[in-house]
Amino acid sequence: MLELLHGPDRTANSMELLARICENATHGVAGQILIVPEQYSHETERALCERGGDTISRYAEVLSFTRLASRVFSVCGGVCEEYLDENGRILTLYLAAQQVREQLKFYAAVMTRPDFLKQLGALMEELLTSCVTPDALHTAAARLEGRLAQKVTELALLYESYLSVCKTGRGDPVTRQTRLCELLDETEFLDGREVFLDGFSDFTALQMQIISAILAHAKNVRVALLTSGGQYAACQTGNETEKQLRQLAARQGIETVRRSIPAREHRVPDVQLWLNGLFFGGSGSGEAPQNVSLVHAGSQQAACAYAARTVRSGVLSGLRYRDFTVCMTDEAAYRLPMQTLFSRAGIPVYCASSAPVAQNPLIVALLSAMQAVLRYEPGPVLAFLKSEFSPLCEADCDTLEHYAYYWGIRGSAWEKPWQLHPCGLGQPMEPEDEAALQALNALREQAVAPLRTLRLALAKARTVDEQVRAIAALLETLDAAGRLQTQQDALEQAGQAQRAQECGQLYEALISALEQMDQVLGAASLETELFVQLFSMLLHNTSVGSIPSVCDAVQLTTLPMLRHRRTRVLLVLGANDGLLPAFSDPGGLLADPERQKLRSLGVELSPGRSASSDREMSWVCAALSAAEQRVCLVTDAAQPSFLYSRTASLFPALQPAAAEDFPFLPDCAAAAGAALQQSALPDWLPEAVQKEARTLSQRCAYSFASMRPEAVRALYGRTIPLSASKIDRFAGCRYAFFLQYGLRAAPWKQAEFDAPLFGSFVHDVLEHVVREAQEQGGFAAMTDGEISALTERCMDNCMKTYLPQGQAAASRESYLSARNRQEAAAVVMDVARELRLSQFAPAAEELRFAPGGPLPPIEYRAKTGSGLLTGQIDRVDTYEADGRRYFRIIDYKTGHKDFDYAELLYGKNLQMLLYLFALESYQRRAGTPMQPAGVLYVPGRCDMVKLKPGEDPAQADAERQKDLRRKGLLLNDEAVLHAMEAYEKKPQYLPFAPGPDGLIGDLASPAQLAELERFVNGQVEAMIDEILSGATAPNPIDRGPSDSECKYCDFSSACHKDVCGVNARRFASVTPEEFWQALERRLEHG
Repeated sequence: MLELLHGPDRTANSMELLARICENATHGVAGQILIVPEQYSHETERALCERGGDTISRYAEVLSFTRLASRVFSVCGGVCEEYLDENGRILTLYLAAQQVREQLKFYAAVMTRPDFLKQLGALMEELLTSCVTPDALHTAAARLEGRLAQKVTELALLYESYLSVCKTGRGDPVTRQTRLCELLDETEFLDGREVFLDGFSDFTALQMQIISAILAHAKNVRVALLTSGGQYAACQTGNETEKQLRQLAARQGIETVRRSIPAREHRVPDVQLWLNGLFFGGSGSGEAPQNVSLVHAGSQQAACAYAARTVRSGVLSGLRYRDFTVCMTDEAAYRLPMQTLFSRAGIPVYCASSAPVAQNPLIVALLSAMQAVLRYEPGPVLAFLKSEFSPLCEADCDTLEHYAYYWGIRGSAWEKPWQLHPCGLGQPMEPEDEAALQALNALREQAVAPLRTLRLALAKARTVDEQVRAIAALLETLDAAGRLQTQQDALEQAGQAQRAQECGQLYEALISALEQMDQVLGAASLETELFVQLFSMLLHNTSVGSIPSVCDAVQLTTLPMLRHRRTRVLLVLGANDGLLPAFSDPGGLLADPERQKLRSLGVELSPGRSASSDREMSWVCAALSAAEQRVCLVTDAAQPSFLYSRTASLFPALQPAAAEDFPFLPDCAAAAGAALQQSALPDWLPEAVQKEARTLSQRCAYSFASMRPEAVRALYGRTIPLSASKIDRFAGCRYAFFLQYGLRAAPWKQAEFDAPLFGSFVHDVLEHVVREAQEQGGFAAMTDGEISALTERCMDNCMKTYLPQGQAAASRESYLSARNRQEAAAVVMDVARELRLSQFAPAAEELRFAPGGPLPPIEYRAKTGSGLLTGQIDRVDTYEADGRRYFRIIDYKTGHKDFDYAELLYGKNLQMLLYLFALESYQRRAGTPMQPAGVLYVPGRCDMVKLKPGEDPAQADAERQKDLRRKGLLLNDEAVLHAMEAYEKKPQYLPFAPGPDGLIGDLASPAQLAELERFVNGQVEAMIDEILSGATAPNPIDRGPSDSECKYCDFSSACHKDVCGVNARRFASVTPEEFWQALERRLEHG
């Protein structure tokens, strides 16, 4: 007999079945079987034991269709047969696709891609459970046209090939149920038994065949269905299933009895009224229900906070944690913030879930190693070296990564000795650099040893079996089992039992994936890249799960898992349109219109969109029926679910609450944060909260305090080492100076012939060209051709340092260097033409102020300490007239550089002036005094000039000549200026011009130069005092959006502008007259 138990209360239906099973047990009826969906078997076993007591297992057992197959196989034979799992199915499909690849056109390009094989595997399972044969697909394809006909034909070929491959090896897991159906018909296993089915909204075609076999042999079959018999959306799936079961029983001549199960009285009236009105056409109430609530949250975080607050309040009122169930309509969005809040609040939570194997760091390292040996791309190689499998320590890995990043190491270069300079481009190879390079190569060899072994083994392998053995050898070399065991022990000691359980299953899952590759594809031949892709896909498709040992905990679950549970308080997060219920396209290789077309030709696959909507509504009804005492729907979207809106219309007096009106403070930190928002801390705060509030207050008031004197001495020494770039950096921003020269932080850069390197290259070329030209009598004694030949020779020699032969010579830098040589040659020629017009002659190039150098370092004595300035003058030109010697300082600048008076006022760009006055002082002490004639910035680049269509090319020369004009400050002495450049009306190179009242431009009298010397030296001494004071607070110069120290600062991410005040200094531009007036005031008043 087939008895159909139907009713609108899912829990009442389930309780009725359990009651019938227990009643039969009291009469000694044994061998009863309760079949439920796999995911509900554990909960159903608990409910059965709770209802029937300790001895109920003697009379009844809870099985799923899969476990029923195992049970029958254990009795009737077949338990030793092996079947594929999901991963094995994908690998078998690869073999199947290879067998028919010559016949494929539509899927020819993707047939071996892992993502396609995964979709194809899902379709194969659907075809098998729907009892669709390859012949049925071929027949349907013959009646179709165009693209869909070709597509279905090829799917039929792949299906046919897959079944053929399965017959020669392991069978598809769905065929277990096919074999079950056969055994149930052939054996007496079910004869005279009482069989119950619960928790199913509908059945697949294959499950229907099994039920047919059950009906033929069982004494009684009882099926619980969620339906009231009406035409409501939540009942449509149940009605259709009831119709199919009746027809099935009628074909076998079996009596069908239909019994209605009333709703149980275990549920409070408010909740029952709500369920009836929501799904079964019932009416609501004019009064606001006490146990049904609606909440609107402004964000997902606020929704989660409301749920956590509700749990805590309920526990304080006497409920247990296990009385609460938090249901997530979108697990990806709510799970992590919900678990985090519960953890912070100390609320125990149980969330049945599985963790992907590929997320474990050790598995990530293994996958990185496999990816690395394909092409030695930097990402996978460095991911492996930074993992727990790394053969290097952390410091050695950083050293290796820095070199590899700078030089762009990739591909086979990882396995070859490195020869490029460890300090980068533009550096001569010294003995200590050779030693550093040798140490780097030792680290490189240690790092790539396991990768090289794996690469060679995979390259040598001819079959998948040999490739699998190569991976197994790597696991043994890296001691994967031992490391995973160590990780598991550490997690257990840390009290993370769930993660420890998951870790304990990782190695078994890893070996299982390798075994599947070997068993299914062992004799096949795969390219290394495809093998790595397939194996990676298996690991990404493998999960490990655990059951936390928690007795009293909040249940954090999803709607599907809630369909067979009962709970006192139900909180539904995400009652948003599109999520509750969630209507979605089945997706996959067949779109919904294609499925409808096949269905019209008799190929029944999964339900269409309309049937899916009805089934989803049935599932939502079953899930929400879990609530017994209280239910709360929480939405955080502008458009809530229609079930949310329907609830509001059922109970007009029910006003939705705002989650933000119920703040939740999960721990002391949150409570302290809320307290700090008050004008003063309340006296009644617990001591722990007050302590946390004080800590937070200190953090909020964080500032860049000055360093202690001993810290300053440890970073900089007792005498501050200075250079022009250090002075510029400190003048620009104290914090950037502290990071760069105190902590020695430096950004990582890659080797390229960039602007700074080009500048160094031009400096070196000019140094050598000018020196050799002077040895040959100066530029005036040389022709342009001789100068060009000299320049080319000097550039060739310098290029050996700036662009070494080998790897870099073939890179983009080689092209850039060739282009920049032309620009450098143009700069040299411009300098030569200027010196031809000048009586000032180069007297020194690259003149160093340094210990052991031609000139001693420059010492400055401030109030609190001293500093030593070291540096190098690009060029010193001298001139003698009337018994007096004059000199000028030349600085080559490859960037755009102006002589900015405002910068001098706040201490920037003092370099040339410091050198000018230091050299004057040195010469005076040496008894060979010289008069400073000024400083000049010489352009070290030749910019491209844009011309409009039709403009004369000579216009470009005129524009370029403007850019080549020197910038700087010169002695206001007309005779000396004429000696610098022989001009008639207006100088071509120097930064001044004749005016109606005399010369105008960047000029200074001897008295002004003396004042400037006092000012510049005072600026340096003030900086020394400020450095020794330990000041580090950011004080960047900000002269606008295009001229700010912060714009291109390498340390902007370390500024903490969101926490600390950054006192930017803003300066306006000043004219020369304003500068000298300001200088006079400062010297007079300080």
